[in-house]
Amino acid sequence: MILTGNEIARERANGRITIDPFTPEQVNPNSYNFRLGKTLRVYQTTPLDARQTNEFEEIEIPEDGYVLEPGRLYLAHTIEVLGSEHYAPTFAARSSVARLGLFINLSASLGDIGYTGQWTLQLYSMNRLRVYPGINIGQMMWWRPQGEILLYDGKYQGSVGPRSSDIHVDFDKQFARQRFPGLGASIDESESGPKFAQLAHSSHSFRVPTAFSVPAGEFDDSLTDEQRAALVEAFGDLKATVGAFFTDTVDRIQKIGREVMLTEEARKLLAARLEEIFKDPEGTELAVRSSGLDEDTEGSSQAGVYQSILGVRGADEAIAAIEQCWQSYYEAPAVAARIRAGDFDPSPRLAVIVQRLIRPRLAGVAFTGLDGADDQRVVIEYVEGLADELVAGVAVPQRTDSDELALATAPETVADHESLSQVVELVRALREQREQDVDVEWAVDEEGVHLIQVRPLTASREQSHSSQEPVCQPYRLYFDELPASFQLGEVAAVYSGYTAKRGPAQRMAHSCDVSVGAGWVVQFNGRGLHDAATAGRLRDALSGGTDECVLDFGETLRQIVVPKEDVLQQLAVTTGSTADGTAVHAAVVRDFIRGDLGVISRKAGDGLVVEYTDEGLMALNRGTAGGETIVVGDVALGFDTPGNVTAAENGTVLLAHLAEIARFTTAMHDKYGPVTIEWVLDGAELYFVDYSVLDGDDAVVVAHGEVCISKGTARGPLLRLEDDALLRRLSIGPAVSINKSQDVSEHDGLARIIDLVKASDEKPIICASRPYAVLSVLIEHVAGFVFDQGSALGHLAILLREAGIPAVAAAGITGTEAVISDGTVATTGHKGE
Repeated sequence: MILTGNEIARERANGRITIDPFTPEQVNPNSYNFRLGKTLRVYQTTPLDARQTNEFEEIEIPEDGYVLEPGRLYLAHTIEVLGSEHYAPTFAARSSVARLGLFINLSASLGDIGYTGQWTLQLYSMNRLRVYPGINIGQMMWWRPQGEILLYDGKYQGSVGPRSSDIHVDFDKQFARQRFPGLGASIDESESGPKFAQLAHSSHSFRVPTAFSVPAGEFDDSLTDEQRAALVEAFGDLKATVGAFFTDTVDRIQKIGREVMLTEEARKLLAARLEEIFKDPEGTELAVRSSGLDEDTEGSSQAGVYQSILGVRGADEAIAAIEQCWQSYYEAPAVAARIRAGDFDPSPRLAVIVQRLIRPRLAGVAFTGLDGADDQRVVIEYVEGLADELVAGVAVPQRTDSDELALATAPETVADHESLSQVVELVRALREQREQDVDVEWAVDEEGVHLIQVRPLTASREQSHSSQEPVCQPYRLYFDELPASFQLGEVAAVYSGYTAKRGPAQRMAHSCDVSVGAGWVVQFNGRGLHDAATAGRLRDALSGGTDECVLDFGETLRQIVVPKEDVLQQLAVTTGSTADGTAVHAAVVRDFIRGDLGVISRKAGDGLVVEYTDEGLMALNRGTAGGETIVVGDVALGFDTPGNVTAAENGTVLLAHLAEIARFTTAMHDKYGPVTIEWVLDGAELYFVDYSVLDGDDAVVVAHGEVCISKGTARGPLLRLEDDALLRRLSIGPAVSINKSQDVSEHDGLARIIDLVKASDEKPIICASRPYAVLSVLIEHVAGFVFDQGSALGHLAILLREAGIPAVAAAGITGTEAVISDGTVATTGHKGE
């Protein structure tokens, strides 16, 4: 409501409105007339720039007046000093002045409660107009506000004379507010993350330490085009190879992450934001915390995999801490955690929270709804000082709950009873507000209870369980029953796959006196991996056998081959298990028998077909190596009967093992039907590794110079694929195999090959150097395959026979058109020998 003239005069007399000098005759029915001061200010050059100081000249208005030119801006001032800490001021031109065509405020007629000084006027005339110092040029009005009053404390406070625009002073702050939103702003959760969004929402009702967010878009904008492209390639490789090259690829990713820096523009705006929010950033301790966009949601919790830095002071340290948080997004533990969750997105989905650090007397966590408890029961864990060690599982907390606090007969004798009771009230209010059970981080100092973080309890329930004691427990993969306390976590499906499929075969091999490689499922935490006694038990279990192990951490992070001496380090790096870490993880660890020869065997009618290569079993299986073949015509005739065994000269080393191969291959065939059996020959010992159950008949046709990999007839244009390095790399990873096929067609290199094949007017016959396993993605798009050299028992060969796609191994095929017919191939060009 507007003040009347009498009320203006009364409040001026009471000291609640400033008018100096004051003349009673200048009071109007609901305003006060103010006069034109004698100084004008005029900008010198155009265009004017809102980001910097603009040059001006000052003109003194003589007693006989000064002529204002139309279309030009003049900054003037009031003679009176005007203001109030109790009423909101507005001003306007006197109507008699407006009738001369003079504007005295172009667009800024509202003042701030708390401003006191001479007011700057923006004079703009429609006509040439002479003005005089001291004329009544405008009128000030005051309005009664509603709500809490916050006094103006800005750059124009106490002005004397005309003030030109100081918009440049706040220019960086203005844009910094937009780029780095504070708790009171509208929060985009998809950019600032659920953690900051929850804090912002809660800050309206609860005591939350001052904070602002560095949205994930700032991280993304700081990537160069080269860095972004390299990350896309690296994560595409991880997905396509399911972590088979995890160590090397993550090294590349970490290197990129460590080179990401805030842009110069962002650094300048961050400095402005720190100064505005914290007033004295050099003297204020800050907490700089990572906030994943997929962290602390109802269905996900990635707590602990990203960095937080405490005790930061000043802009330089804050900027360095933000960049350190960003780097943690691309460090091995965080990358591995996302991969295990099936997330291969290379783009940075990480915000950062910059918050005033509370140095508390007490701090801790509190929960509702634990163990199916009543909604009103609050469980509290707390320590003296900062709660970061408690949250990380390092510190041993004190524990209480709302029932115990309520039953205290003498509250004054219970340490910190009042503070903990306030925590109970806070948590219950948060639960009621969100209508769900909550996990709350809090801190108590001399100001009272501060809310540090709130998340749904469902997220914390999904976190890995933890143990304060060192844990490092290996169990034999195929032979031991796991105790009920063993938590498989993300490796559960992998473990089930191994034990359900391989377990019976491994035990059968053991009973048949066939050698098998050792395997373990291991439950561990950081303390266990770094504790000499518990880590020693794992080392003892792994001792002997081979020099290498292969590690599986989940369905999307598998077959990481490392030296046996590096297994503990790899477990720690991949899971982020530090020396004081209490979170318990699980992994499958198996002896990796590289050996001298990789071998695959299969029944062929009454006979036996054995393929082998000195490049290893994986190379033979994945089609990255061509194999030699031993053919036994009839197992019943024995292996010394002339003409019954056909073998190349370099295959004689396997002849001594043919009886064992035939015996176990036949036993497995009798139990499972048509199967391929995988072996590794290491020195003089042959190890059974795995098997695959097949569809179709047992026919494998081997002729001189050509191998019929898959029967059938096909005709089409001959299309040779030259990118062997790409096809080899994608085939080595376990993403594509006979038992598990993961879509890797999104990989850029493979997508280009698919597009090339699909661009053919008719289905082509693909010519490649090897039957690479990854070529299975082309099966529906091609008429057939020709390989320079290849295995009839590898994964692709089996899939081709199941799909009825003709394929043949024949060296030196050239031409533009090809015809395949049951193991032979003819082209319109030359066919090599």
